[in-house]
Amino acid sequence: MSIVFYAETDKSTITEKRARCNICGILAILERNPVHVLKSIIYQIVSIVAVGLYFVPMLIVIAKKLWPAIPFRLFALYWLTCALANLVEFLPLSERAMDLYTTIYNLLDIPFVLIIFYFSTTAVAVKKFTRLVAPAMVAVGLVNCIIRGFTTDALEYVLGGELLIVLGVIIWEIILKLQKIKLSGHTKGLLLIWAALLFEYGTFVVIYIFDYFLPGVSSSADSFLMYYLSSLIALPVAIGGFLIKAKRTSARETDHFQNQASAEYLIS
Repeated sequence: MSIVFYAETDKSTITEKRARCNICGILAILERNPVHVLKSIIYQIVSIVAVGLYFVPMLIVIAKKLWPAIPFRLFALYWLTCALANLVEFLPLSERAMDLYTTIYNLLDIPFVLIIFYFSTTAVAVKKFTRLVAPAMVAVGLVNCIIRGFTTDALEYVLGGELLIVLGVIIWEIILKLQKIKLSGHTKGLLLIWAALLFEYGTFVVIYIFDYFLPGVSSSADSFLMYYLSSLIALPVAIGGFLIKAKRTSARETDHFQNQASAEYLIS
């Protein structure tokens, strides 16, 4: 699940969305603020394409029968959950409801990713670390929200710490895998998935800094656009990892069937 940074919707945005339903409305808005309208159109296109890409890993897992491969299954579920979670943005929710949803989403996002690393890693040290840190993150986040309220502002420092931890775990796993003399197709696929996650969460750090510490420098629309653009870059890399794993699995199955056919031929 990629982190969501909630953007408030003002009256002008609602008016523009309604006006875009007809050509006259579009022309009227373009005359008033062409740059803003162009950015809004780009944002809508990018967001729809990005959310669509979130479904692709699970489609590959199902089509290529990768479900038994636990790491690939879990990361496919991760991006599927991300897709479903981001669809909420297109629902007509109230400002308070969206803020509460975003708070809960961000509260559980990184602990969920750490749980995936716990079940997918082969490193004992990473397993021990994620097993301790994931529930601790949830507990600290809940206590923080109980004291400060369930709002996005309440996660200011908790979210920053969680981002640093998840980036550290991703880099840790990448370093451990790169120490191997020979990389299998399974490992190469995972490295691409981790590289995609590293890029996504690295981008989230930049968005986090602008949203919480430099709020006047960029608008919430700019943050959302950067958020989806990072997905457009990261998802194809991750999909490449799934395809590498699928290719190696298909090749292994082909070799197995060929060996089985040869054995049956020799017996006959």
